Amino acid sequence: MSDILIRRALIADGTGTPPFEGDILVEGAIIRQIGKLDTAGAKKIIDARGLVVAPGFIDMHCHADFSLPVLPTADSLVHQGITTAVIGQCGLSPAPLPDQKRDEVIAGLSGILSELEAEIPWHEWSSFGEYLSFLTRLGISINVVSLVGQGTIRASVMGFKAGRSTPEQMALMQREAIKALKEGAFGLSTGLIYPPGSYASTDELIELTRVVAREGGLYFSHIRGESETLLDAVAEAIQIGRETKAPVQVSHFKAAGRENWSKSKEALGLIERACDEGVDIATDMYPYTAGSTMLVAVLPEWAQEGGKEVILGRLSDPSACLKMTQDMREMGFARSVEWDRVLITGSPRHTEYRGRYVSELAYEAGQTAQEWVFAALLETELQIHMAIFAMSEDNRRQEVKHPVMTFCTDGMGFSAKGKSDRTLTHPRSYGAFPRILSHYVREERLLSLEEAVHKMTGMAAKRLGLKDRGLIKPGLAADLVIFDPERVKDKASYENPHQYAEGILEVIVNGKSVVHDGTHTGSRSGIVLSRT
Repeated sequence: MSDILIRRALIADGTGTPPFEGDILVEGAIIRQIGKLDTAGAKKIIDARGLVVAPGFIDMHCHADFSLPVLPTADSLVHQGITTAVIGQCGLSPAPLPDQKRDEVIAGLSGILSELEAEIPWHEWSSFGEYLSFLTRLGISINVVSLVGQGTIRASVMGFKAGRSTPEQMALMQREAIKALKEGAFGLSTGLIYPPGSYASTDELIELTRVVAREGGLYFSHIRGESETLLDAVAEAIQIGRETKAPVQVSHFKAAGRENWSKSKEALGLIERACDEGVDIATDMYPYTAGSTMLVAVLPEWAQEGGKEVILGRLSDPSACLKMTQDMREMGFARSVEWDRVLITGSPRHTEYRGRYVSELAYEAGQTAQEWVFAALLETELQIHMAIFAMSEDNRRQEVKHPVMTFCTDGMGFSAKGKSDRTLTHPRSYGAFPRILSHYVREERLLSLEEAVHKMTGMAAKRLGLKDRGLIKPGLAADLVIFDPERVKDKASYENPHQYAEGILEVIVNGKSVVHDGTHTGSRSGIVLSRT
């Protein structure tokens, strides 16, 4: 007897064609049959009348590699219908950690996870393959597609110092990248606003990516600028793709800062023209007008050089702070920041900052915004996170429809049942995919249901080269999500983000129910996916 029979469902199969009514039979981890299966039986029968069944959603940009070792059930992700996440993003992967730079790399990754960081079992791995093996031994509730971070590789060879790599250092970095791909990485990621990735020249990135492309790997990039330098940053990503032949994914696309909103259309135009010229390039986005990262990212690039202790030294130096203030007002990431739109989402050392804007905190302290930022970073030892309301909703409405746009959370897996005094985090970790279905499909009618599901599933799977999932088709993996199209909705907010979405009733990962009747079952049926 089969394991699961889903009856009378409206099937959105991930191809982009209109949904159709039918039954789905699951045996083991595989979809066995689709159609009118009146005589079929199964151990578990799900009546899906009035509900949509879609392939499990694919999160194209996720940082769950830093949360899965602590929370392998990835609750906030699976509760929004995600069954596969692309991890190792922004150039910052948990591995490799070679002995000679191990402590320095781990210290440099400090601040990525905030409230769960102290619990990461770094001792469990050194190589990239050992990290993936650890996830397999642990058991996880979602599938993962893994990338190796260029920033982590560079730090493991060169530390957190600026400057060009020597031929010997480049050879070591290439060796680490190839080793990670052979151990399971699907490709390379960069985070070109974060040290040490920001220190790499375009030529260095091309040289490293070229060996990744020869191994059949992908190139994912948090590009070098998403505000005033957006067009140059997109052009750099295109150049890397053109010269290396690697498929390029521009991560979490945005035009940040009011004065840069007009650049969204221009940047998408650059991507379109590159596609027409034969460059294999696409992009993804999360459906919010605020981004989120560490507060230290607002400092000038030179001020982030050298690692944590060196940065803290600069923050203690009045002359360095004066130069940082001037540079932040004239150039770089901070130039377009509106401080009354920068929300502090949390800091373990100063929980009273949580939920407040930099402008008001600075006013109360009798400081400029820059002075408050320097003092707060110093007091918290850089352990402070923010959300920046910097994007235009009008742009988001256009971006969500773009033909090469897929979707992501840029988040992690959290549990809503955590301690009361906790980091606010960005609501995208709980609500990104339901928000697409509720806001942009049901309310705004910018996408049809089948278009949205296609972008979340079949289109994303094809982009990643996943031939065994992303569609509802006999013989493919039984990654499925059942939701109520009239009730699905994100509940997470900036003020109260730790809330699961509504209307996601059943999530099946490799044939096992991970969410049943809206409740996590505890199943850890996810796997580390292989590059084939």
